[in-house]
Amino acid sequence: MKKGIIFDLYGTLINANHLFLPIAKIISKETKYPARLLELKIRDTYNKYFKDYHLKPFKPEREYYKIMFNELKDFLGLKNSIDWYIDEMYKTFIDLKPYDDVDYLKTLKEKSLKIAILSNADNDFVIPALEKKPFPFDILITSHSSKLYKPDPKIFEYTLNKMNLKKEDVIFVGDNYFVDVIGGNSFGMKSILIKRAFNKFEHPDTIYNLYELEKYI
Repeated sequence: MKKGIIFDLYGTLINANHLFLPIAKIISKETKYPARLLELKIRDTYNKYFKDYHLKPFKPEREYYKIMFNELKDFLGLKNSIDWYIDEMYKTFIDLKPYDDVDYLKTLKEKSLKIAILSNADNDFVIPALEKKPFPFDILITSHSSKLYKPDPKIFEYTLNKMNLKKEDVIFVGDNYFVDVIGGNSFGMKSILIKRAFNKFEHPDTIYNLYELEKYI
């Protein structure tokens, strides 16, 4: 039996299917552009500047968001400061809701499994989001605090050390095929792909909800 589970956060436990729609609605009020079109523009700009950022030397996500919003500010004629838009967006990240099946984490705790959250994200919104206690967990590791990004093996090793567990003791669950599953498997951890909306990749170890983890533990 496994002793612990490591979970990715956004897209795995917290619903991030429309991550940029809330900030798009805020910008829509200022610019009068339709929020849905702004959501697509923001997502395209995000993909442009965040492409493979986790493979580069570490710097906080906010630094990439500054570059992103600098382009959006010029393109859309935004009037507030770049940091204002980032702060407003981070507030919306904090308010994103968990998936309904996160109640399964209570069952995992009843089984005495140690739960770690491992996220390529800034503390500015991750910590306030988890302070709402949307689900039980024991350890939080962010890229912000560790100065590392998945799939760097060092962040997986760092997490295991914090859990006081070995590779064979845990499974890792994430929604990103390359960063989470390929990264975790390359490190030597049993890694499982959870297919939420927009996830087009296939993997032998695939689940469609958290309840299906029962067969792996």
